[in-house]
Amino acid sequence: MATIMAEVLMVVIVIIMSTIIYVWVVPTFTSQTGQDNAGAAYSEKFNTVRGQFATYAASIPETVTLCSASASGLGCSPPNPFVTCNGSISSPYSGNVIVPVNGVCVITANVGSVYVETNANLTVTGATINGGLVGNYSQSIILTNAKVYGFTGLYNVQVVNLQGSSFNTSGNLGICTDACGAAMYAGGRGSFTMTNSTVTGQVENEVGHQTYFVGNHISLRLEVESADQGSIISNTVGSLDLDQNGVVVIASNTVNGSVKYGLNRWCGTGYNIILGGTTGVCVGNVEVDVLNTGSIPVKLVSVYMTNIPLAGGLSWQLASGNQVQCGTTQSVTCTQLPIIIPVGEMAQITVGWTPPASSFPLPWNYIYFIFVSSHQNFVDGYLYFSYGLGLPMQSRLENRICPPCW
Repeated sequence: MATIMAEVLMVVIVIIMSTIIYVWVVPTFTSQTGQDNAGAAYSEKFNTVRGQFATYAASIPETVTLCSASASGLGCSPPNPFVTCNGSISSPYSGNVIVPVNGVCVITANVGSVYVETNANLTVTGATINGGLVGNYSQSIILTNAKVYGFTGLYNVQVVNLQGSSFNTSGNLGICTDACGAAMYAGGRGSFTMTNSTVTGQVENEVGHQTYFVGNHISLRLEVESADQGSIISNTVGSLDLDQNGVVVIASNTVNGSVKYGLNRWCGTGYNIILGGTTGVCVGNVEVDVLNTGSIPVKLVSVYMTNIPLAGGLSWQLASGNQVQCGTTQSVTCTQLPIIIPVGEMAQITVGWTPPASSFPLPWNYIYFIFVSSHQNFVDGYLYFSYGLGLPMQSRLENRICPPCW
């Protein structure tokens, strides 16, 4: 009998101990692990489908001023005396110079006015042009550490590259194109680059294909109009006038007067100092479509552009047109985080983008973006100027530390 009682007592003790373990240990363990959403994180899947970044943003056409119609009074051919250069000029020449049709001329000594004819190529290095510079349907005009004491007229020149040079340094502001004080006119569907140069007067640039102004000092107005791609970076200008461009980016400039934004297809701006007023609006948006391919809703809680938390505007909607959860309300379009994507739905996400402080001239090869979900999954990718989204990407899990977990 004693043996039986002892065995029964042992069973009762085991039952009591098991109950204690269940009552105290299991809830404690559950409280430590219940917030770890690893299962949900692995059930969540989403991927990029499509993206746009100023894709096919063509400029608005405009007529280029002809050399023969220029208000400069320089004409299209040099007055006497002049020499023809189809080679080089390395000794000073006080007269004028013409670079003939299909010719090539390298100037390294001071000369008078210079005229560059159809398909001709001019290179000026470390020399002074004591008069006007005219290019008329020329192939290329390249100036490095040069000076032009007079008006510069570039009409349908294919390639213009002006580096570390000075223009209209005599300060003659009596020439009037679309406004008085003109120092330079450039027009035509070519490539135009001006870097680290100084201009006394105004610059008017029209109908360019790629038009870049970087690190220049322009005493009066800078106008960039009807360029396919325009980039105005780190310049100091009297005023700024932008209209009818395809893609134009304006960053890190100092504008001593006003800025005018006309009708530009895609316009991005940031980090500028504008001492006068601003007219019009510069709008630069990028769009990425994200599809929920998982078994649970996706909630995107963070957006990064170029590894910087999103600072611009945000707007999103579902491709299906269904209403979305926007804060505490339902609407078709939402302008705040989080971005909630139901199972099987695709969100069309539009964000405003500001060029980074370390901007460099267009064309940027790409802009990098990251979307992060509430379960710490993320998807990233590249938007290219030329064709939009690069390779579509699938979401993947970030390194997770629990607790805390979402």
